[in-house]
Amino acid sequence: MSRWDEIVGNVGNDQYDKRIVFLKENNIYTGSIENTVTETIHNIKTGGGRAFVIFGEPQSGKTEMMIALNAKLLDEGVEVIVNLLTDSIDLLDQSLTRFRASGLSPSPKQFSELPDDPKDLRGKKWVIFSKKNARDLEKLINLLKHKKKIMVIDDEADYASPNAKVNKDEKTKINQLIYNLLGKDGQYIGVTATPARLNLNNTFENDSELWVDFAPHPYYVGQDFFFPDDGKVDYQLNTFHADEGSERIELQTAILHFLCGVSQQHELGKKENFTMLVHTSGKKDEHQEDVQVIQSTIGALSNRTHRNFESIVTRLENIARQYAIGDPESIVEFVLRNIDRHLVVEINSRGASGSVSKIAKPTSLFSFGAGGNIISRGVTFDNLLSMYFTRAVKGKFSQDTYIQRARMFGSREAYKESFQLWIPKELLANWSKCFSFHKLAIQAMRSRSGAPVWLADHKTVPTSPASIDRSTVDFEGGEMSFGIFDYDEKSHAPIFVRSGRNNKEMLYLLRHELSETEFPPYLYEYLMRTSVEIGLADISFHKPSQFGTGSSNYTDEEKKTIRRKKGIFANNEFGRSEKPNALHHLKIFYNEYGQARLFYKINGSSIKFIQNRK
Repeated sequence: MSRWDEIVGNVGNDQYDKRIVFLKENNIYTGSIENTVTETIHNIKTGGGRAFVIFGEPQSGKTEMMIALNAKLLDEGVEVIVNLLTDSIDLLDQSLTRFRASGLSPSPKQFSELPDDPKDLRGKKWVIFSKKNARDLEKLINLLKHKKKIMVIDDEADYASPNAKVNKDEKTKINQLIYNLLGKDGQYIGVTATPARLNLNNTFENDSELWVDFAPHPYYVGQDFFFPDDGKVDYQLNTFHADEGSERIELQTAILHFLCGVSQQHELGKKENFTMLVHTSGKKDEHQEDVQVIQSTIGALSNRTHRNFESIVTRLENIARQYAIGDPESIVEFVLRNIDRHLVVEINSRGASGSVSKIAKPTSLFSFGAGGNIISRGVTFDNLLSMYFTRAVKGKFSQDTYIQRARMFGSREAYKESFQLWIPKELLANWSKCFSFHKLAIQAMRSRSGAPVWLADHKTVPTSPASIDRSTVDFEGGEMSFGIFDYDEKSHAPIFVRSGRNNKEMLYLLRHELSETEFPPYLYEYLMRTSVEIGLADISFHKPSQFGTGSSNYTDEEKKTIRRKKGIFANNEFGRSEKPNALHHLKIFYNEYGQARLFYKINGSSIKFIQNRK
């Protein structure tokens, strides 16, 4: 035995701690990362967590969290970590570069960089990256055939991994291959901003009780800013009617605004490169049309002899007045002097597709990206200043897909009021609704008061219907319940007695008597907005009643926790209220132990709660 044997590859078991120290030294907020990693490790060790999900907001720093999680798993002795990414070389390169730059040991490897002989993987730790691609996964499974306890961390877990054939007693190819990769002893952690599909699909039998909330960092700019409840925005929102004949003009107008916006940022002292995204279609043939509009606009402005030079400069001068801090001509002068400092990248298209890395961290002053699906999932765009988004849908809106397309979310605090969003009015309304439903569902999950509940109506659904396991999912009877509390009949029962009070007064009283965990602010605000301020629907306040008495249908655990996967708020409860036909229904159920929960359910509306009863 050599005296060096114990030295080889041994960097200690403090990689995670060193990573956190490094981030703090670089003024990066680590609170959310530390909380998430701690809870995840607890689930793995003591929660029996063979499969669960880490969920967070779109573009809220999940990659940095995943680096820290990989470091902690290595410290804990995990031998093989497989990080799965969507089937995109651009995304793989972006993530792999960030992981390698973190200094992890062992250094992350693509599966193609592993030894050819599976026996050569023995006796060492491995951090492996693989695309969710059938050919790559098949090769990886063969290479790891001697490894038993494999930890799979699935980035963008709701993409490709769920079983889209769940109702046909079959498995889709990628889903089956990940099952094979996990084997009997592997563990699965899905990471996503849109977890509905994983829950409703029962993907890898993940346990929603163990889901971990990755909270956004303090500088995150997301739904509350871009889709405020009152509709009053503080950024540059530009809506228009989607008319195929005028879209070229609208896009050119957006391009000119972007040029002026970059000039304004430089006048304000933010002398950096910026990006504009153009996402109009999923059809690859149409991406080139968008690129041509960008190139023709830039081409006219960069050539004094161009036949359209004067007309476009005139439009630029008119727009510049909206951006000038002082003299509008300074905006125009900056644009024209620097117009050749541009880059136009066609992404995810037929033929030669440009690398997304050129605009993810923009390398030119005026950087443009136009293209398809890679724009709308997974990639973080630094210094994104403008987004032209017209990609609509003919059928129902799949909320998870459209939430992922909000590429303007992220670290935008330094210039968020200057952000430019160009979008048709109808698409904006539907997009806003997606986020409204998503917010209610996510905040309900954060209250940890029961199985996740997802909202749908005639226009929007949480995820693709083909991926919803109809054998376990209830499309009609979903309900929301909240934090448990000590029930006092003298103080709590009167809350639900009208005594001449209107909905506003009743909600005020309920807000006063129950804490934020018992009656969450998001639900209070939602009911105030829909039933008081806008007056769209009425509210019924049910008389409290005891749960589980005189029935053998409930377990002792269900009675004690006042929670039941099959639901507590039965439909016949509607008829017992003072307003049976109201849309919104609130009721307290209490148990024999003197504890209670508030329940919320919607009745007789196009809005439905969808809940997994498994």
